[in-house]
Amino acid sequence: MQNNKRNYHHGNLKETLIRTSMEMISEHGIQGFSVAKVAKNAGVAISAPYRHFPNRESLLAETGIVFLTELTSRMKSAATEAGNDPIERVASVAGAYVQYALEHNVSFQLFSAARESQLTTFHERSREMINFLFTLTQEAVPEAAWDELLELMEALLALVQGYADMFHQGHFSQLNLTKNQIARRSAIAAKLLINGWNQCRKDVEQT
Repeated sequence: MQNNKRNYHHGNLKETLIRTSMEMISEHGIQGFSVAKVAKNAGVAISAPYRHFPNRESLLAETGIVFLTELTSRMKSAATEAGNDPIERVASVAGAYVQYALEHNVSFQLFSAARESQLTTFHERSREMINFLFTLTQEAVPEAAWDELLELMEALLALVQGYADMFHQGHFSQLNLTKNQIARRSAIAAKLLINGWNQCRKDVEQT
């Protein structure tokens, strides 16, 4: 882990603590995460974080905001690079999500913990990501009804987060897969999910 004590200067304590939290979550997840541990790893007094964060949940929420912002930016860039094919865009975004989640140990558990803080900015960033994914899904399956789109988006989120969770739980260790290979597998799985849904709809229409 980076030694933040050398990089800490008066005036950027809040940023230092958030970045230290990100590093700790990336390495260990949020199990055992505490304000005291963050302060120790940042090289500041245990009481110092409370100048900006009243409790553990508020620090997690602020850290979650950075994760969400970076994750959404990564996914939007992947969609742009994928071109105009809507299904390829979904696949690329799925791969980008998994790649980021593998690198930073992002989980629904983290976002759930951050959501409990009721921090307005966190909810705004969360809605931004969900709206982007909803629009992306709608482009890939324009015939889908509202409730079908929600189910498909839910399935896509479960798919990509499932790959990330399986990696962090060691399920891919015996296969010797790299993070890039796992991300590519998730992209293929997302494409199969969308293509399968479209084919099922066509089969229903033809009967």
